[in-house]
Amino acid sequence: MSTPLFISESVPIEIRNIIKAVQPGCPARYQDFEGTIEFVSDEYITLCVSKKPNEDPHAKTPWIKCCIVVFEADWDDLELDPAYFQHKKAYRGKTNDHPGNEMLPAMEKR
Repeated sequence: MSTPLFISESVPIEIRNIIKAVQPGCPARYQDFEGTIEFVSDEYITLCVSKKPNEDPHAKTPWIKCCIVVFEADWDDLELDPAYFQHKKAYRGKTNDHPGNEMLPAMEKR
């Protein structure tokens, strides 16, 4: 696991796109803890580090989970498994470098 979640040189739009790419179930590591992402929001991410079956027949959930809350200030310490990390574009339409680029001379004539 070697892809840092927060890249200090990135602009806020790129950081937002990275957060959109993080999905629940994605393996991650925070400090000495390894687990899977359970929840993602703009303020925090929860990392499930332990999960075991709930043996109580009257329990509301079938699993007992121990999760760590990673706040936005600590996202630089959160690492994702590169196999599960996928960059997503914020815009799904056609993009051009700049409007009016078609009026510029060819690259070899500049």
